[in-house]
Amino acid sequence: MLETSKDLLFVVASFCILWLTAFLCWLIYYLAMLLKQTYDLTKTFQSKVEKVEALIDFARNKIDHSTSHLALVAEGVAQLAKYLINKKTEGKKGKK
Repeated sequence: MLETSKDLLFVVASFCILWLTAFLCWLIYYLAMLLKQTYDLTKTFQSKVEKVEALIDFARNKIDHSTSHLALVAEGVAQLAKYLINKKTEGKKGKK
């Protein structure tokens, strides 16, 4: 089978190439899995950021609507206070 040392060199070289190929395949597989996990992580992070952004927009809209109603309520309370003050001062003038 092995007649010269050159034949032994070819067997050893082919064995090394086989192991190198197996290692490179393993390395490429793990790099691909790493890239896939990174992609999934960025997608998850992006969806979380979109949910937080939607929550902030919802809260902003609620605050905007409540402040517009709050202005009306404050104006009504101010008018009620003026009415009560006028009523009280009229009552004092009438008693004297």
